[in-house]
Order: sequence, then C-alpha cells, then structure tokens
Amino acid sequence: MNVIVCVEDNNGMMFNKRRVSQDVAIREDIYKNLGDKKLIMNAYSFKMFEADNSGKNIVVDENLPIEDKENFQFIEDKKLSQFEDSIDKLIIYYWNRRYPSSLKFDIDISNGNWEIASEEEFVGKSHEKITKKVIIRK
Repeated sequence: MNVIVCVEDNNGMMFNKRRVSQDVAIREDIYKNLGDKKLIMNAYSFKMFEADNSGKNIVVDENLPIEDKENFQFIEDKKLSQFEDSIDKLIIYYWNRRYPSSLKFDIDISNGNWEIASEEEFVGKSHEKITKKVIIRK
C-alpha cells in the first residue's frame, strides 16, 4: 500500500474527529505527483478535496486502508500500525507546528523497517513551512 498522511509535530492527525490542519499546497503537491494513479480516501477527506477535484482520479471508499499496491490512499482518521506490514510507501506531510490532537500517527518510522527516500520543504498557503517525507520499506 501507498499511504499519505498529514501530522503535526507530535504526530497528531485528528482532534475531536476533525483534522488538525489543512493546506491547499499539500493537495496541489499530491495531484502533481499522482500521475495516472488513483487517490483513494473516505468521504470525510473528500470534502476537503472536492472543490479542486475537476479531472482528478479520486475514489471514495469508507473501508480504508485497502489492499492496493498501485494507487495512493489519503488517510487522516485511522490508526495505521495494525496495517504496517502491508504498507510499502508512506508519504508524510509535516505541519511543523503543534496542534492539539486525539488521534496520532502510530507507525514508528525509526524502528529500522523504514528509510527516508526523499525529503523536501515547501511553503504552504497557510503554513510557512511544510515538510514532505517519502518513506519506503527497507
């Protein structure tokens, strides 16, 4: 599986069933790198992507994560450690800020099973600095 997540400095993803933050620059980066692959997400996430969805290959599926090695899954509201063995690539966008959170990204990327394939920083629309790390299974 290829999974995309967004986290704040303490690995928070959600707070009281809402995403901790969002930025259109992340969506633009995802689209830029999607190619001909599908972007799979649940209906909650699709609300954020819906306005800029013209011509994008987005699939809404409430049963994420799903076994799919080709496409990308944008996941914001699930613990993922129980699916770690099925994940081949993680794309993590870091907000570089601290927000309150009640759901954390729960895969330890420093456990020796993962390596950073690339890292870049860019300016968002509402965030001065967003860090994107592409992390692959060793």
